[in-house]
Amino acid sequence: MAAKKQVSLVALGIAIVSNGALAQQTLPTIEVGGAPLRSTTPRPARPSAAQGPSRPVAARDTPAPSAASPALEPAEVSPVVIQYAVPSATYTLSSKELQKTRGFEFSENLFRQSPGISVNDVAGNPLQPEVDFRGFVASPIAGTPQGLAVYQNGIRINEAWGDNVYWDMIPSIAIDRSTVVTGNPLFGLNAIGGAVVLDMKNGFTWQGLEIDGRGGSRGRRQGYGQFGIQSGPYAAYLAMEALGDNGYRYFSGAHIKRLYGDVGYRGDSAEIHANVTLAGNKINGTGPTAVEDVARDPWAVYTVPQSQKNTLSMFDLNGNVQASPTWKLFGDVHYRAFSQARVDGNTTEFECEPPEPGEAPELFCENDLGDPTSIPNFFNGQVQLGAIDRTWTRSRTIGGTVQAANDDVYFGFHNKITFGASLDQGWSYFAANQELGIIPPTLSVIGINYYVDELASGVAPVNVTAGNSYLGVYALDTLDVTDRLKITAGARFNRAGISLHDLRGTALNGADVFTRINPVAGATYEVLSNTFAYGSYSEANRAPTPLELGCSDPARPCLIDTFLVADPPLKQVESNTTEFGMRGTVEIPKVLPAAGDYLPGVLTWSGGIFRTNNFNDILAVPSTINGRGYFTNAGSTRREGVEVALRYTDERLSAYANYTMTVATFRSHIVLGAPDNPLAQLYGNGSIAVTPGANLSSVAPHRFKAGADYAVTPQWRVGADVQYTAGSYIRGDEINIGARLPSYAMLNLRTSYQITPNLQVYGLFENITNTRARTFGTWFDTNDIAFLTYTNPRMVSLGPPTGIYGGIKFTY
Repeated sequence: MAAKKQVSLVALGIAIVSNGALAQQTLPTIEVGGAPLRSTTPRPARPSAAQGPSRPVAARDTPAPSAASPALEPAEVSPVVIQYAVPSATYTLSSKELQKTRGFEFSENLFRQSPGISVNDVAGNPLQPEVDFRGFVASPIAGTPQGLAVYQNGIRINEAWGDNVYWDMIPSIAIDRSTVVTGNPLFGLNAIGGAVVLDMKNGFTWQGLEIDGRGGSRGRRQGYGQFGIQSGPYAAYLAMEALGDNGYRYFSGAHIKRLYGDVGYRGDSAEIHANVTLAGNKINGTGPTAVEDVARDPWAVYTVPQSQKNTLSMFDLNGNVQASPTWKLFGDVHYRAFSQARVDGNTTEFECEPPEPGEAPELFCENDLGDPTSIPNFFNGQVQLGAIDRTWTRSRTIGGTVQAANDDVYFGFHNKITFGASLDQGWSYFAANQELGIIPPTLSVIGINYYVDELASGVAPVNVTAGNSYLGVYALDTLDVTDRLKITAGARFNRAGISLHDLRGTALNGADVFTRINPVAGATYEVLSNTFAYGSYSEANRAPTPLELGCSDPARPCLIDTFLVADPPLKQVESNTTEFGMRGTVEIPKVLPAAGDYLPGVLTWSGGIFRTNNFNDILAVPSTINGRGYFTNAGSTRREGVEVALRYTDERLSAYANYTMTVATFRSHIVLGAPDNPLAQLYGNGSIAVTPGANLSSVAPHRFKAGADYAVTPQWRVGADVQYTAGSYIRGDEINIGARLPSYAMLNLRTSYQITPNLQVYGLFENITNTRARTFGTWFDTNDIAFLTYTNPRMVSLGPPTGIYGGIKFTY
């Protein structure tokens, strides 16, 4: 039959070969690989030499299911699922594994389980995390150079304006599987550190009804519902999520609403899906706070308000056709609309001097450099001035991908090849202004309805449009040289066209084009049965974003993403990555028969070393003019290290442990602006000289995590997980003169009880040790607010305290 001749492709993203694996206690093969488009629904496939046949997992006898005694859940596929023909590290989490930790945000579940992932709480709200993988980030914070690409159903969701990733927009309950892919340029721009690939659920992969409600600490109330149905060749799926939270610092509450829906048709040789993602969120992020304030009151904030409203509408149509037993065609077309309104209370660079005794007050204020301005001295210098910066961003993206894949035998050699092309056209509108205000003792800036227009000081209203045109053409081929040796080679051509149009003049007008061909080559070799070695070399690039191109002149710095100026050009970031490692699976009863009664399952393991060199790396650098900064090419940088991961799974127990060491260093002599760095203040030049070997800031050198879930009885389950993250240098301390942030470890506990086959209650005890993690830090000017006296120029973002939550889940 033709269906039996359909094959999975290394380059098709992620396709699970089920063959009744869970029900029969066998270990399915999950292929993780190279290209954005992939099969959305499992289909039978012949095992290739690269995969090997599915192997049985020894099963423990379990009680028969009944209404009073639900059966134990079947053994799960290991989240560290490996396609052995992929010559680089790849980490996969199934939807079931993601939901074990029961985090509302996908990024939280990723942090608690996936190797190499840590979170920097730059914004002071866990719903706005800066996700770090091996020293590369995907962040919602404007002005953060992005180093990871994120894909949802084959669509790159880094936003057009600044390549930011808004994790709060991702409907986490609708994720069917997530994969962290390294060393693969086929995922296009920003994949210099890797790509996070999300496959969403549909009515073919998930059926039933599930409703979950939860409440607990700090006013948390949240819930979700998902429904999936299949009727013959048709299927539909719908998921909704909502959250309200008062936050764990003053002025840090949030409201989240998300929806994901999919309708699909599957015939004998074709499949098509239409899906939608909607979100409307309001998040208050209070940012870092002076360490002296944090010691006095963990709820303290520095200046507020700091809030943003994010809205998203994304529509996607994708499908695939099995044109012949050896050829498969894929296609996708999508539209994405993102909008953001942001309010940010700050100190200001403008000063109004009080009158000298016996003299009349000055009529106008001046800037930090002492230059006169046209800002009236409203209060005769008797109050502390502040500012409320407001920005509005609208990004619209339309794009598509076409892809073909062939899996066949040529001249006696099994070969898989995938090639395709993608085109995305983005349009952005950006506006900003600054309202002068006063800072009261509460540090909540109060606007006075005076809007600053001081072009000479670099602070004036901005209205600009930007266009992005991203073209990618790619190919990836895997050849089975022998039954044990597989070689892979491919390349992607990237073309990024970026234009800016100033709606208030001509200073920001400009256009840039960046092109590059990025190759990849590698091999895997089956050293022993179920034991594989791999090695690869790949290159990638990242073009500057419109935001970065509009703010790259140190002589005319910006309030990052708030005010843009005419700037010199930036070079694109280019990188190369080398990886070597080994991985495999061990059926414990076969290797250690004596342990088979206690550990009847499968152990999946992997270990490797990696090195990524960046050239013309882009950094966001603070300016010598207080409160402003700019982007600059910062020479060469390097991230290198070691990564090991273990995962054990049987019917009762699933457990994991992984460790990553990352050494992130500068490799060039460069001078960076750092006006608040104590050494720069000592010498009075506002800059620091960085030498090769200095550590990059905000990169944790050690990351360890472990967790386990165990079925005590068929109804009662318990679980725990722990994360340890070593402290990093704070932002602005690229010369490493200050102490690292404190290392921290967090322990989370959970339990659930199945009252009936359809009703479950559960409890979560998060951060049970009440560790107030300091995941991010920076320097600040201790004299910015005259009525406050500080002696320590360090600011930190403080993580959440202990949280206790209870919930109920209904399934049908």
